[in-house]
Amino acid sequence: MVDYDQAYGGDARYFGSGANPFLIDHSDQLRPGGRVLDVGIGQGRNGLELARRGFAVTGIDTSAAAISATAEQATVEGLQLDLRQSSFDDFDAGDRPFDGVLLFGLLQELERRAHERLLGRLWEWTGPGSILFLTAWHVDDPRYPGLRGSATGIGRHSFRTATGQVRTYLERDEILALLAPWTMIHHWEGLGPWHRHGDGEPERHGALEVAAKRPLGG
Repeated sequence: MVDYDQAYGGDARYFGSGANPFLIDHSDQLRPGGRVLDVGIGQGRNGLELARRGFAVTGIDTSAAAISATAEQATVEGLQLDLRQSSFDDFDAGDRPFDGVLLFGLLQELERRAHERLLGRLWEWTGPGSILFLTAWHVDDPRYPGLRGSATGIGRHSFRTATGQVRTYLERDEILALLAPWTMIHHWEGLGPWHRHGDGEPERHGALEVAAKRPLGG
């Protein structure tokens, strides 16, 4: 299991330093200066970039090291972010809806039943016209066949590894059904780029990207 407090505790950027390109490409869909929630902010590569662009960013993460690393970089750059150590289940968003929510790389680390809770919270956090940015993994991931043969199945395309990691993969285009009330602005599924985490081996994933808008009447 990845110890994110350890992974985020050093100087290296575990998931890289640059914001996700598709977020930047579609950030103009957000209301200028709007409120954005980054769920699982990590070391802040996406949330910090939006803060640089004038958005009011709230970031949550269960890792204390993640919150600390993001806060440190924000201080260096003179940026103001609302950072809280919290799970999505426990997060209190208050009464004002967010104009945007970032869900990067979280679905693959959650069991299926947690997906339902998270998508339910997503509706609570947003209002009509809010924009969702989401990434996840799908079943064409190169590691998926190996998990089917070695890990414990805990749900549809969902596994628990010997080290306790949860790995959940969506079927191709399944995200369209999960986000059926939302209007798709951007939807891509394929093989993501080669990359590495820390000193790990190079890897790539069956990846999907979504930018979607909550209907104005919903």
